[in-house]
Amino acid sequence: MEPRSIVAIEISSSKIKGGVATVDASGVLTVLAVEEIKALNNVRYGRIQNVQEVSSGVNEIIRKLENNPAVAPNKIVGVVVPVGGRSLGSIPATGTLNFPGDMEILADTVNRLKQEAMKDVITPKAIEAVLPRTFYVNNVAVAKPVGNYGQKFRGDFVLIAIAPETRRNLERVKFESITGDRIFHRLRATAIADLVLTDTERQLGCALVDFGAETVTVSVYKDGALCYLSTLPVGSRTITRDLMNGLSLTEERAEEFKTSIGNAALPESGSAASDATAVEVNNFVQARAGEIAANIVHQILQSGYKANELAAGIVLTGGGARLRNFDNVLGAQSKMSVRAASIPPVVEFHSSFDRTGDNIDIVALLWAGARSPKVVDCLYTPPQSTIIFHEPEPEPEYHTPTAPAAPERLPQPRDPEPEAEVDDEPEAKENRHGGRFGS
Repeated sequence: MEPRSIVAIEISSSKIKGGVATVDASGVLTVLAVEEIKALNNVRYGRIQNVQEVSSGVNEIIRKLENNPAVAPNKIVGVVVPVGGRSLGSIPATGTLNFPGDMEILADTVNRLKQEAMKDVITPKAIEAVLPRTFYVNNVAVAKPVGNYGQKFRGDFVLIAIAPETRRNLERVKFESITGDRIFHRLRATAIADLVLTDTERQLGCALVDFGAETVTVSVYKDGALCYLSTLPVGSRTITRDLMNGLSLTEERAEEFKTSIGNAALPESGSAASDATAVEVNNFVQARAGEIAANIVHQILQSGYKANELAAGIVLTGGGARLRNFDNVLGAQSKMSVRAASIPPVVEFHSSFDRTGDNIDIVALLWAGARSPKVVDCLYTPPQSTIIFHEPEPEPEYHTPTAPAAPERLPQPRDPEPEAEVDDEPEAKENRHGGRFGS
């Protein structure tokens, strides 16, 4: 398996959740980061209603993931997005090819058989996948038809279909940093099954029940293949609305009552949950939970299999599955064993806090992306800019300027001193004073 990074975003009726994981050459998936925001009333029964608000939400999730320390500084350039909702269901189909003589069954022959099976199916829904159940070569069941020789080649298939408007609104979601060829759609129901069901459970027969906020998806497996899928337009939020209407509560308060004291089964005598508030709340909870369980059992029977033919029982997942004692109610009505789905140990986590049942949905999409050769690397590492540091040049010394020195004054010419008078007749003077010393 090619090592690469996978990004997935789950868009549901109650939240938008994103996850980033890496897969190594041996196929080990390591979940690096999970982010989530609430998204009430923008998605109803699994179908996007407000495309603009959902687009804003998925881009917010992308920014949160890119800012997560386990992901930064990588940028998200690809994403796996689930396909699901109330209109998702299965249609049985059969195709037959006859040859003039013994012919080798090739991969192209199998594709021709799929097209033959779809020719007689009339439905207003969009076909999302054609999944094989059983192949027959010369009326003998074979697990792997390619390589066999025969004159008659027949196959039973399950077509997975969805309402066209559900798919169109999903494709209208705008990703700011991701182009259309990097958006990979995967069936949510089969992605979860691939993660949480064992090969033994698929072979013996089991029912995977995904109990969500506004939908319940029932997938029935037998002999290693999906044989029936149906989506019911009810969920745990239906119970919340019953409490809102019946007890005049806000949605927040009703949700708090449901999660804190809600109980799908009658409390045992003498238990603490017998106060007036709990009794009043659980009258609504038990009525609706019982109805949801009955609808699940009916869908299992619609698959054509009885409880004793699905020896591996029921595998329960989804946020609604956390309702106290719902698994017991479902087991009592179906007469089947019920176990809670869990993330297999082969999936590793960067943070142990992310290994919870609440993250099965996003991990399943990451798992599906990692095992699909069509899903390319979803992260891009931008080139790191190289910064070269130079030693700063010394700043020139600054001296306080001094006033310029006064120019040296040249000596000024002076007026010539008067010449001393020359006594032309010194002797005459002496005579006048009476000789040299006087007389």
